[in-house]
Amino acid sequence: MNLNEILRLARKHLGNGAAMDSSARFCMAEAIARVDDGDLTAAAMWARKSLAYSVGVFHDDYQRAAAE
Repeated sequence: MNLNEILRLARKHLGNGAAMDSSARFCMAEAIARVDDGDLTAAAMWARKSLAYSVGVFHDDYQRAAAE
């Protein structure tokens, strides 16, 4: 999965009512900031963390994003 796909997937799950939504939003903001800085590796890591907070590490979408 490339960075744009991971970012899109993480954005899709923001605001889904997760208990850790504020953490997911913080991580997404960091991901976007890292894209702006040109650090795409860090951006992907932050987007994956956002997904982890939104849906959990056992969710299929997280598993697909983490399979690198």
